[in-house]
Amino acid sequence: MKFNNPYKPYSIYNLNENSKVIIVCDHASKIIPKKYKNLGLSQKNIKRHIGWDIGALKLAKKIAKNTNSTLIYSGYSRLLIDCNRSLKSKGAFIKKSEDTIIPGNINISKNEKILRAKKYYFPYHDQINNILERKLKKKIIPIIVSIHSFTPTYLNKPRPWHIGLLQRRDKRLTSLFANEIKKKTNIVLGINQPYKLNLKGDFTIPFFAETNGLPNVLIEIRQDLLVHNNKINYWCNLISLILKKYYDHNSLKYCLKFSNKIKTYYKKENNL
Repeated sequence: MKFNNPYKPYSIYNLNENSKVIIVCDHASKIIPKKYKNLGLSQKNIKRHIGWDIGALKLAKKIAKNTNSTLIYSGYSRLLIDCNRSLKSKGAFIKKSEDTIIPGNINISKNEKILRAKKYYFPYHDQINNILERKLKKKIIPIIVSIHSFTPTYLNKPRPWHIGLLQRRDKRLTSLFANEIKKKTNIVLGINQPYKLNLKGDFTIPFFAETNGLPNVLIEIRQDLLVHNNKINYWCNLISLILKKYYDHNSLKYCLKFSNKIKTYYKKENNL
C-alpha cells in the first residue's frame, strides 16, 4: 500500500542545467506541518506576510519560465524555520513577527531546533549547493537572483518603495538592475530598502553567492504590487528583460575573490 507523503522541504521548477541564472525563493510557502498546530496561530495570521512572502513564488516561477532558468524554493513557512537566516539568529525561530507573538516558538528546545533544521532547512540549502556545484563543474559562472516580497506597511509605517535591490560588496548585478529600473520614472526604487543585506539578517546570498564570488541580487517587491496576475506579469517582464539583456555582460563572467570570513561566521552561527 502506498501512502501519500507530503513532506517536501524544497521544490525545483524548470530545471535547466545549462542556464547561468539560478533563482531562489526562501519564503515561498506558508505551509506548517499539522503536528505543529499552526504554532498556536490562526490561519488568518499564517496567511499574512509574517508566514511567507506573498506573491514571491508566483513571480519567481514566471521569471524562471521567461528566462528558461532554474528555480529552487523552500517548502515550509518561515515561521517554522527561516531558510534565509543563520540558525543562531533571532529570526531563525522567530518569537515575535512584527506585532504578533508566535506561541509555538516561545519555549522551543535545542532538540526541536535541531530537528527542524534537519528536516526543513538543510535539505533546501543542500540542493542549492548541489545546483551550484554542477554549474561550476561545467565552467558556468552562475548568477544568483533571490526573490522576496515585503509588506506595504510595517508597524504602521508606510513603505514607499515599489522595488528594493539589496546588495553587499558585490554590486555588479545590482548596478545593472538599478540602471535599467531608474529609466522607469514611475517606479520608486530603494537600494538596500526596505532592508539591508547583512550577515546577521540574511543567509542565502552571503553564503552561496558571496563565498563563491558569484554575481547576485536580492530583489524585494512590495506585496500590494503582486496581488493580481497583470501586476505580477509586469514585474516578471521587467526583471526578465534585464536578465536577458545582461546575461552575457562582461562584468558577470568571473568570480570575485572573497575571504573565508563569511563561511567561518556562518559555520559558527549554524552550530546548534
